[in-house]
Amino acid sequence: MIRLGAVAVVFASLMHAQTPVVGGVVNSGSYYAGAGVAPGSIVSIFGTNLASQTASASSRPLPTSLGDVTSVTFNGVPAPLFFVSPGQINALAVPESLADFLLGSDAWSVVVTNSAGSSTPITVQMANAQPGIFTVGATGIGQAIATDNSTGATAAPANPIQIGSYLIIWCTGLSTATPIVTIGGVQQNLIYSELSPQYAGEYQVAVQVAPDTPTGNAVPLQIQIAGETTLGNVTIAVAGDTPAFQLPNNTCTLTSTTCTEINLPTTDPFSTAGAFAGYADASIRQDPLTGTLWMAYSWPHTIPSGKAGVAGTQVLDIHLAYSIDGGKTWTYKGPLYTSQAVQNPVTGQTDYTANEVMNLYPQVINGVTWWYGVHSNYNVPQASGGGPGPEPYSKRWAFAMAPGTAADGPLGLGSATLQYLGEPDGIYPQYFPVSVNLASLDPEVSGCTTFYEPALILSGNDLLLFLACTPNNVANRFYAVFKTSDPQDHAPNWTWTYIPEGARKFANEKDAVSVGRFFPPGAATYITQMDLAPSKNPGILLSILTAAFDNANGKNSLGCVAAEMASIDPPKFVYDAQGQVQVDAFITSPDSQDTGPGSCTYSPLSATGMVMAHRQSSKAPQNGGFFTFLMQSLLFP
Repeated sequence: MIRLGAVAVVFASLMHAQTPVVGGVVNSGSYYAGAGVAPGSIVSIFGTNLASQTASASSRPLPTSLGDVTSVTFNGVPAPLFFVSPGQINALAVPESLADFLLGSDAWSVVVTNSAGSSTPITVQMANAQPGIFTVGATGIGQAIATDNSTGATAAPANPIQIGSYLIIWCTGLSTATPIVTIGGVQQNLIYSELSPQYAGEYQVAVQVAPDTPTGNAVPLQIQIAGETTLGNVTIAVAGDTPAFQLPNNTCTLTSTTCTEINLPTTDPFSTAGAFAGYADASIRQDPLTGTLWMAYSWPHTIPSGKAGVAGTQVLDIHLAYSIDGGKTWTYKGPLYTSQAVQNPVTGQTDYTANEVMNLYPQVINGVTWWYGVHSNYNVPQASGGGPGPEPYSKRWAFAMAPGTAADGPLGLGSATLQYLGEPDGIYPQYFPVSVNLASLDPEVSGCTTFYEPALILSGNDLLLFLACTPNNVANRFYAVFKTSDPQDHAPNWTWTYIPEGARKFANEKDAVSVGRFFPPGAATYITQMDLAPSKNPGILLSILTAAFDNANGKNSLGCVAAEMASIDPPKFVYDAQGQVQVDAFITSPDSQDTGPGSCTYSPLSATGMVMAHRQSSKAPQNGGFFTFLMQSLLFP
C-alpha cells in the first residue's frame, strides 16, 4: 500500500518533469552559440519538455504562440515562432521591429512558457551580428544552402557554381554592416546583402564568384561581419569559368516566333466598331486553393455615337479570363467593370465612365480565397481648361475586396463596394470624391499631383499598394508605397498610411536610367507600370516594370524588365557592385507603335512567362486601327 504522502511526492515529481527546461540558445544556421545571439536572427532553443508535441507555423506573420507553447520571451518580449517540439524550438531572437529597442541590453533573459509552466530564465549574450550559413543537412556543417541566381539550383557536386556566376548564400544573424564573403580563402565580389523580403529572419548574400576562387566539391565558404566569422566547416562546390553570361531576354514583334500572341479572340473578340480595340494591362495571379490562373486585363473598345459623321466614344472595360492548364490556354470569364452611360453633371450631355489598369492579389482566409483588386476609374466632369470629358484617370483609384469561388475566382470584385483613393478633384470634388486623399498622408507625397499604375502585395498583416507619383517637377517622379493593416474586413473601412522613403526615393530617375540601359537608345527617365511577383528562384521577389521617357507626343515606353527587390517595407531594389538595379530578364518590342509597348505582368506559375502588351497602329493586322495584343515571352526570371 502506498501512503498519501508518497503519492504527493510522485505527483510533484511528474509535474516538475513537465516544466520546460532550457539548455541553450544557438544560431539556427550554424548551431553555434559563438559570441551570442544577434537581433532578428533565427535561433534554435534546445532543452527538455519545451513542448508537449511538434508543431510548425503554417502562415505569416509568424505566431508568438504555437501548440502548447504560449510564449518564448527575450527580456519579456514574445518572439515569433517557426517550430516547437519537446527538445527544440526555432524562433526569431526578437521581433525585428523591437530590435533597436533591445539593443540597449548586453544580455537577454530567455524564458519558455508552455501549458505546464515557465522555464527558469537563462541568460544569453547579445551580439550585433552572429552569422550562420544554413546547410543542406541542417547541422551547420557541410554543403551550404547557396543557390545559382540564374537557375535557382543549390550549388552541389552534381551542379557546382561556376566561376563568374552569381551566387546567393542563405544565412541568418547578420546586420546592416557590409559582410565579407570568402570561398577557399578568396574574397568574393559582393553584390548585395539584404533581409529576404519573403522569409523572416533570413538574409540573402549575393556574390559573383571571383576568378581565382579554388575549385572542388567541398570548398570552404565563410562570412565575416561586425568582427564575427562563420566557422570553416561549411562548404560549396565550385567549377571552372562559365561562358559569357547572357541576361535572359526576348524580342516581342508581330513576326517573332519565340514571343507569340496569347489567344483570347476566340472567346473575347475584338470590338469591331471604331479603331480602338484589343487587350492590355494584364495582371496574372493563381488561386492558391484551386491552382486556377486568373488574368484581369483592360478591354479597349469604341461605343458608336449613332450619328452620321460623329465619332464614337473610346472607352475601356476590365475583363477576366482563366486558365486551368497552367497558362497554356485561356478562356474568357466575363466583365469585371464595364463602361456606363451617365449624364455629365457639368455639361448635361451623355458621357461614359471607364475603367482600366487592374491589379489583382489573392489571400486565403479561413479556407476561402479572398481577392483584392485595384483599378483606375475615369469620371465624366470636364477637366481643368474647359470642355466635357473624363478627368485624368490617375486622379482616383478604386479598391475592392471580395471572396472568390473555384468557378468564379475574383469575379466578385465587380460587384463589391469600392473604396476610392487618390486626390479630390480641384474643380468639381462633389462629382469625383475620394475617401482617402493619398497626397495628404505624408509630406513626402504632398507634392504628388497624380498617382498612377498600381501594384499590390501582402506583407504579413499589411496590404501594400505601390503607386507612381508625379510631382510638379516631373524629374522627381518616384513610386510611393501605402499600406493598410490587417485588410480582412470591408474594403471601404480600410485606413491607409504612407511608408516613408527618406532622401532616396524608390524607383527614381536614377533607377530608371539604370534599367533603361537594356533598351536602345537608353533614354529612360522614369519607371512606370509596375507589377510585383515572386521569381521562379526561391526567396526572390521581382518588380516587373516599364522604362519610359516623355517627348512632345507624351509617354514613350521602351520595354519591361524583371528587377530584384531587396525589401518592400521600405521599398528598395537590389543593386549590383556597380550600383545598378539588379535585373534578371528584359523584354523589348521594337515594332510597337506609336508610343512603345504597354505594361507587363508575370507569374512563375503560368506557361506564358512574362507577358507584354504589344501596341500597334498602322501595321496592326486587325481592322487597321490602334490595337494592343497580349504577348507571351516564355521568359521565367
